[in-house]
Amino acid sequence: MRFELGREEHLRHSHSHVPFGGGNHMCLGLRFAEMQTKAVLFQLVQRCRWSVPDGYRMPVQQAPISKPADGLPLHIERID
Repeated sequence: MRFELGREEHLRHSHSHVPFGGGNHMCLGLRFAEMQTKAVLFQLVQRCRWSVPDGYRMPVQQAPISKPADGLPLHIERID
């Protein structure tokens, strides 16, 4: 059934589920997006105090990407 019309998983590109693609199909905006992310994080790290609840242990979701399984209860406070 996997190869029937309407499903056709075998015709999908192997990196289609990866953000920005991969291999020959990599997104042209990848490096720009990386630089934007670094610039925003730099400003946040300089201007804010970050914390999680005392004793917090992050549950990890491994698929489709590794990330906190509980949404990460993060408290961000502006430093004056």
